[in-house]
Amino acid sequence: MSVDQKVSIRSILEVLAQEGIKTGDVAKQIPGISEKPFRNALKEAGYEFRNSGQKGWFFIGEGEEPLDKSIFDYVKSNSPKVHTSFTQSNKIFTNNPPIVHEQFTQDEIHMIKEMLKSWQEVTSTTQTNEQSLYNRVKQLPQSDKTRKTIVIDRVIGKRLDEFCEAERINKSDVLHLALADFLENYEK
Repeated sequence: MSVDQKVSIRSILEVLAQEGIKTGDVAKQIPGISEKPFRNALKEAGYEFRNSGQKGWFFIGEGEEPLDKSIFDYVKSNSPKVHTSFTQSNKIFTNNPPIVHEQFTQDEIHMIKEMLKSWQEVTSTTQTNEQSLYNRVKQLPQSDKTRKTIVIDRVIGKRLDEFCEAERINKSDVLHLALADFLENYEK
C-alpha cells in the first residue's frame, strides 16, 4: 500500500499500521520531507505514538481528526527537507511518480534554478572584476607620469569623483586603466 497523491494523514496512518513500517520509511516515500519533520507534523496534527499496549499512532488532539488533510498542512516551513525514493530490502512500496507539495510547478522550479545559476555567474564575475580592479591598480607601473588636461561631461566627472572616493582609489589610476583598456581594444 502506498500513500495517496494528496499525502493525506489517513493514507499515512494506513501505511504506518502495516507491520514493520516505520515513520522513516514513510517519510522516504514522500518527496519533500524527511523523518524528523514528518514525525513533528504528525504530532502537530494531534497524533502521538504509543509504544506500550496497542502500539501505533493515535489521535489525542482536540476536535475532529484531520484524516483528509495533507501532512504538508502541518509541516513547519523551517524544517529541513530531503528528496529521496522509498525502497527497503529491494521491495518497492510505490511506483508513483514523485509527489511534490505543489507550491511551484516544475516549469517554475526550472526557471528559478536557471535564475539562480545566472545570478551566481554574475556574482562571481562581479567579484572577479572588483578584485581585478584593486589588483590592477596595485600592479600599475610607477614610471614617469605626465599631466594631461581632459574635458569630460560634468555628470561623468561627478560619478568618477564619487566612485573614487567610495573605493579609495586615485582618479588618475582609474583613468590610466580605462585608457589602457580602451587603447588595447581599439588601437590598430
